[in-house]
Amino acid sequence: MIDLTKAVTVFIGRRGEHNYRNIEFDVSSLLENNYPSASLNAIYKRPDGVAYPVVTNYADGVLTWQPNATDTSFVGVGRLEIRVTYGDVVGKSARILTIVEDALVDGIVEPPEPPAQEWLNKVLSALAELDIDEINNLLNLTYNLLNNNYDLLNTTHNLVEDTRENLYRRTGILLNHLHPIETASAPDMISRRAAITFSNIANGNDVVIGTITYTFVTALGSPAANNVQVLIQDTLRNTVKTLARAIRGIDDEMNIAYGTGTDPNPICTAYWTSQRFSIGSTTVEAGESLFLLERAENVTSAIPLSSTATAIISDFTRSAYSRYILSGNVSGSGGVNSVRGPLHTILPINSVVIGGQGGELYPTAYDCHLITLCRQSDTSEKELDLYISNDEETFTRIQRSTPIGSNTSAESLHIHIQMRQARVPAGYGLYICMGSDGTSSNAYCDLKFTYHLYPVHLTPEPND
Repeated sequence: MIDLTKAVTVFIGRRGEHNYRNIEFDVSSLLENNYPSASLNAIYKRPDGVAYPVVTNYADGVLTWQPNATDTSFVGVGRLEIRVTYGDVVGKSARILTIVEDALVDGIVEPPEPPAQEWLNKVLSALAELDIDEINNLLNLTYNLLNNNYDLLNTTHNLVEDTRENLYRRTGILLNHLHPIETASAPDMISRRAAITFSNIANGNDVVIGTITYTFVTALGSPAANNVQVLIQDTLRNTVKTLARAIRGIDDEMNIAYGTGTDPNPICTAYWTSQRFSIGSTTVEAGESLFLLERAENVTSAIPLSSTATAIISDFTRSAYSRYILSGNVSGSGGVNSVRGPLHTILPINSVVIGGQGGELYPTAYDCHLITLCRQSDTSEKELDLYISNDEETFTRIQRSTPIGSNTSAESLHIHIQMRQARVPAGYGLYICMGSDGTSSNAYCDLKFTYHLYPVHLTPEPND
């Protein structure tokens, strides 16, 4: 079926063929339900230049032409045009190029042996009869068809590449979900952690971590070895965030100037959080805080941590659990007025990295797949909600009302609670809030979180 809305080339037969082929044209685009089929006619221009109407048949939107011996009497390229003539209306189809190919002549005769000049004259005569415009048009049509095929091949190639990439990523995600690149727990007793919460920072104030001094300034200069200058920002929060970036060694020439041997801090890493968190049983209240993690494992030498800014410091120590204070508990039989307590940071933004804090700090995707109940202050029924955030302004809950109950408050319970393994994107922090049916606002629950880490190339690019 030939579409009349497009310029096409049609092979109508070999020289001398008679009513052998049925060539069908879809003429619905010409009639458009506005004109009767009786108004259709087809004009054929043979390769020798003679033009005349040809006999056609119409049925159900299809016009059929049977080329006869008159139509195929000359080899070469011709034209066919289908027209609608209805009163003053004349409509014409797109140009249709027709091709008649050569065939053996009827009868068998002894071939002549003309001299070379006679043969050459025939060739020159045949060349003189060629319609250059028709040949040029045919070549252009062939060229356009080749271009269309080339574009189609490119599209197909891109689709194959995209499919391959999607299959690779999906297979990788499935395989690595079952076999993650690394599993870790937070907190742990391998490396120590510390905290510092700022309430005011002034020009000239400093923070000392190990052998590195971080000085807050209103204009950057050229710090000496083991010194870093941190530009004071428009808000306290942004200044503390910039300090965390300086401790991790992030390049930021507009806001941080590093002295020799300070990029990054060789002893620890630091992450900002505005939510409360705990170092073992010590609660760090909500504020503009640094969550400090030691790089080395199983080291016992002291790590100096001090500041001349207005701040509260919790020194480096090992902790095996994170304590959540159930401050949402209130009086009332069965805790009928109890609500969820405040958000509590478990893993700060950007702190989940392949290779631990001693490796290169590339944030990666992870999931919290196990919670261990280490101890609790009472036997009340407790529930935990998990949240994630990459800015601590918008929090997304990924798990709701996980039960954390037990019939004993003994130390080191180590009751394991399986999670649903909701995937957390790279660069997001993990937060919890808890509630219970108890009535003591000082009740607590000590927890440890175990999480799977996934390869960097299967996760989005990290944001510093």
